[in-house]
Amino acid sequence: MSVEKLLKEYTAGRRDFSGLNLANVNFYNSDLIGANLSKSDLRRSSFVFAYLNKVTLNHANLTGAKLGGATLNQAIIMNANLSEADLHGAMLQRANLFGSNLSLANLMDANLVEADLRSVNLRGANLRCAILSAALMREERGYPPTTMNGANLRKADLRGANLSGADLSGVDLSGANLSGATLSRVNLQGANLSGAIAIDLIAPEANFSSVNLTEANFKGANLTRVDLKNANLHLANLFGANLTKANMSMATLSSAGLIQAVLTGCDLSRSLLDGANLSQASLVDAYLVRANLDGADFSEAILTRAELSGASTIGTIFSGTTMPDGKVHRL
Repeated sequence: MSVEKLLKEYTAGRRDFSGLNLANVNFYNSDLIGANLSKSDLRRSSFVFAYLNKVTLNHANLTGAKLGGATLNQAIIMNANLSEADLHGAMLQRANLFGSNLSLANLMDANLVEADLRSVNLRGANLRCAILSAALMREERGYPPTTMNGANLRKADLRGANLSGADLSGVDLSGANLSGATLSRVNLQGANLSGAIAIDLIAPEANFSSVNLTEANFKGANLTRVDLKNANLHLANLFGANLTKANMSMATLSSAGLIQAVLTGCDLSRSLLDGANLSQASLVDAYLVRANLDGADFSEAILTRAELSGASTIGTIFSGTTMPDGKVHRL
């Protein structure tokens, strides 16, 4: 079917165009609101600036399609193939993309507010500056998790998003906003979160091993039982964060802010805490064997039953600190 005939029939009231071969056609700036293009072959077709609100594209093949600036708000695009598609600046608010393939897709500056991205393949996708606030990416039983290996999420807005169980290993989230987001059991191994804003983040049991978290803001975050082994938290802000039973062995926390942080039962063996501020922090049962505490501030911190054997404490401040033996240190 030609573009002209399709648009003429659409104007006449037809909405079902499922299963058509529309590869390499041009729908530039067309109005197809509410149309059903499920199972259609739309490879390399152009929908630039098209109006596709509430369109249905289930199982459609949109490989390499051009959708820059298109409006796809509330569209249903389940199990579709959008690999290498260009969605730069596209509007996808509340769109349902469950199970779709967006690997290597360009979603730079795209608006995905409240979009359903469960079980979506976003490997290598460009999501720089994309808006993903309140997006749904949690793992669903019986379905593969959302994968973002190697994706670019620099300066992306993920406030309030639910990414529980997602695979974000190696993802670039530098400067991204994750405030209030849920990352329970998320795999972020080797990711870059330098300068990220993650105030009140909820990420229990997440894997942050070998992650770059320099100058990141995790104020008030729930990081219980997280794996931060070999992570770089230089100059990070962890004010009031809950790191109960976290694995932070060999982590770099030099000059980090851990004021009022909860580090109960935390493994900080061989970690670098030189110059860190741990005033009023709780380190009950913490494991600080061979940690570098030089110049760190433990003023009024609680170190009851903490293990400090082999730790370096040159210039460390213990003013009003409750020491491992339960006694309060006085100058």
